[in-house]
Amino acid sequence: MISAPRRRRSPPWFGTETRRALVAGAAVAGLALLAGWPYWRDHPAAAAATMASCAAIAVVGVLLATGPRTRRTGLLFAAASVFWAVNWAASWDATIGPIMSPYAQADFYLALAVGVLLYPGGRLEYLGDRIWTGMACLVLWGCPTALWVTSEPEWAAFRGESVWWPALYPDLEVFKAVLQVSAALYLLLALSFAVVLLLRLPRMGRLRRVLALPVTVAIGFVGVSAAFTQKPIMEASIPLDDLLHVYVIQGAVVVLVPLTLLASGLRVRIAELTVAGRMLRLTAPVSVERIRDALRDVLHDPTLELWFWAPAEGGYVDTCGRPVDLGPETGGADEAAPDGPAGEGGRWRHRVRGASGEPLAVVELGGALRDHGSLVEAALVAGGRALETARLQVGVQAGLEQVRAAYRRLVRAEAAERERLARDLHDGAQQRLLALGAMLGTLEAVTGDPAVKEHARACRAELKEALAQLRALAREVQPALLVQDGLGPALEVVAERLGTRVALDITSRRFSREIESTLYSALCETLSYAVEGARATRILVRVGEEGGRVVAEVGLDGARPGAPAADPAADLAGPSGRIRALRGEMEVGGGPRAGLTVRMDLPCE
Repeated sequence: MISAPRRRRSPPWFGTETRRALVAGAAVAGLALLAGWPYWRDHPAAAAATMASCAAIAVVGVLLATGPRTRRTGLLFAAASVFWAVNWAASWDATIGPIMSPYAQADFYLALAVGVLLYPGGRLEYLGDRIWTGMACLVLWGCPTALWVTSEPEWAAFRGESVWWPALYPDLEVFKAVLQVSAALYLLLALSFAVVLLLRLPRMGRLRRVLALPVTVAIGFVGVSAAFTQKPIMEASIPLDDLLHVYVIQGAVVVLVPLTLLASGLRVRIAELTVAGRMLRLTAPVSVERIRDALRDVLHDPTLELWFWAPAEGGYVDTCGRPVDLGPETGGADEAAPDGPAGEGGRWRHRVRGASGEPLAVVELGGALRDHGSLVEAALVAGGRALETARLQVGVQAGLEQVRAAYRRLVRAEAAERERLARDLHDGAQQRLLALGAMLGTLEAVTGDPAVKEHARACRAELKEALAQLRALAREVQPALLVQDGLGPALEVVAERLGTRVALDITSRRFSREIESTLYSALCETLSYAVEGARATRILVRVGEEGGRVVAEVGLDGARPGAPAADPAADLAGPSGRIRALRGEMEVGGGPRAGLTVRMDLPCE
C-alpha cells in the first residue's frame, strides 16, 4: 500500500535558521521589557517600539550570521540588540544599571557601525574603515568614563538611593566641560562615519554597491540623528524621563537599519529568481559570444571571461576555439586566478560541470562576486543548456583552429624555406657564377688567340644574363630589402618592374617576419593579377595599422578593352588562404572590368 505524501507543515522559508532568529528576537525583546519595566509601565507605546526594534535587529543579526561572508556582521548586530536592551537598565535608577547604560549605548552604536563596515565582505577592507573603528572605540568608551569620573549621579539624571556611581573626581564645572566636549566628539564621529561610508562606495563593485548603498544611507542617517538627539541631554541635572525619551527616539530610528538589510536581501533573492528569464532572453539564439555577453550583463561584470572544455583537445579553449592553459584541475569548483587574490580587487574562477559530472566550462569573474555566489550559480544553472550548446560550437571552432594552426605552421615553414633558399642562392650559386665570370675575364685578358678571346667574351655575356635572372629569382623568393627594410622598400622594387603606374602608401612600421612575408607574397600575386589578369592601368596599394590589425588594400581601375574576363576571387584564392591561415580576412570587391578592390586584414601579432 502506497501512503499519501506527507503534507508539509511549514513553508519552505520557515526553516531552522528562521526559527532560531525568531527565538533570538523574542528573547532580546523580553530582555528589553525586563530592563526597562519601570519606564514601560507608563509608556506602553514606547515599550512596543523599543521591543520591536531590539527584536528586528536580533532577527537580522542571527540570519546574517548564517552566511559565511556576513557572519561577523550578523554577530555584531545580534550583540547590538542585546546592548540596546541592557541600555534600558537605566530606568531602574538603582544599583549598577545607570552606570551600565552609557556603555551599553556606546557599544550598541559601535557594534552597528562596525557591522555595517564589515558588510557584505566580512572584513574591514579599507584603511579608512580601520582608522574610524579605532577612533570610535576611543570616543565611545572614553567619553562615558570621563562623565562618571567627574560627576555625581544626580548630575547625570540618576537620583536613586542605591545607585552605584564611583565618582572619583566630582566637579560640576569640569563635568559640564566634559559634556560639551563629548557632544562635539559624538557629532564629529557621526559626520566622519558618513564620510567613510561615502568613500567606500566608488571602490565597490556594482553588485556590492547595490547591496551596500541602502544600508549606508540608513546607518548614516541613524548615526547623524543619534548625535543630534544626544546633544540636548548632554546637560547637567536633566530629568531621567527626558533621557529615556531620547533613547526611545534613537531606538525607533535604528529600525531603519534592519529594514534596509532585509530589503537588500530580498532584492538579491528577486535577482536570483529573475536571472533565469534574463539569461534565456539574452542568449537566444545561442552563440558563444551571446552567452559570454549575457553573463557579463546579468552579473554586472564586464571583465568576465569564459572558457570551454574541448574533449578532443584535452583542455580548455577560448570563445574562438584557441587552446588556453588554465592549470591542472582542482578538487573544488572555485579557485583564485593566478593574477591576483580572490578578493575585491582580485579574480576568481568558477569551474562548471555538466549533468554527468564532466568538465563543461570555466568562468573567471571579479573577486567581488564571491560575495554573490548564489547569484553566480543561478546564472550558470539558468544558462546550462546554452553552455552545452555553445561547447559544441566551440568544439567545431577548435577543430577549425587546429586546421588554421597547421596552415600557419605551413606558412611559417614556407617563409623559412624561402629565406633559406634565397640565402643559398645568394651565398652559393651567385658566388659561383661571379667566380666563373672572373675566371672568364682572366682568360679573355691573358689569351692571345682571337677565337678564344671572342668565345670567352660571349660566355661572360651569357653568364651575366644568367646571373641577372638568378638575382631576380632570389628577390622573388625572399627579397633582401623585405628582411632589412620592410614592406615599403620591397614593394617599391616590385612596382618598378611592373611597367604600370603604381602608387604606394605603405606604413614604415615593422611587423613579424611571417606577417611581412605573407603580406608581401599576397600583394605580389595581387599585383601580378592586376597587370596580367585585369590589365589595369593604375594601381593603388595602401598598407597601415587600424585598431591593432594590419590592413592592406589594393585598388585598380577597370580592365583595358580586349582583356579576358576573369573571376578575381578564384584567381586570388592562393593569397586568400595564406591570409586566413594567420587569422586574417581577405575581401575582393568589384570585377576586372568595373574596377577592383582587394582588402587584406591581419592581426598585428
